Amino acid sequence: MVSLFTEQLFRPRSVLHQPMVGMPFAESLVRGLLLAADHSHRAALEGEVIEIPSRAIREAIEIIEAEADRPWTVSALAERSHVSVRSLQQAFQRHLGTSPMAYLREVRLRRAHHDLLESDPSTVTVGSVAYRWGFSNLGRFAAAHTARYQEPPLKTLHRNSFRRSA
Repeated sequence: MVSLFTEQLFRPRSVLHQPMVGMPFAESLVRGLLLAADHSHRAALEGEVIEIPSRAIREAIEIIEAEADRPWTVSALAERSHVSVRSLQQAFQRHLGTSPMAYLREVRLRRAHHDLLESDPSTVTVGSVAYRWGFSNLGRFAAAHTARYQEPPLKTLHRNSFRRSA
């Protein structure tokens, strides 16, 4: 691989200059070299499960709960929790039976449901609440809300409107 890499690297029209080919090839080469050497991070490269402290999971949950309205990715959550993406995903699965992003969606769904209950239907729409909590597909939001709360979001929004107007 190394000789092929060096041979192709300096050719002007080499396929390695195409990002969709060159980057994966370079990453494979580096990964192969790292796997060939003995070092302290070898277990992570080989995919061995590394037990992460419950502190990291608690920290990720606290971040999600406090900042659910932010556009989180699993990479950003892992970075803020000071663990690898794979470790965070495995720990969530092991301890909570779900993924970090599924947990985030549940928190957002709960917050959206609360906002629907507390909002005035004359000034707020289901779409505005859904978008605020990161649900860009209103059909999927409605289906998830209905499955979780046994009523469509529009009915939730209008449920307590008579109390607000009194």
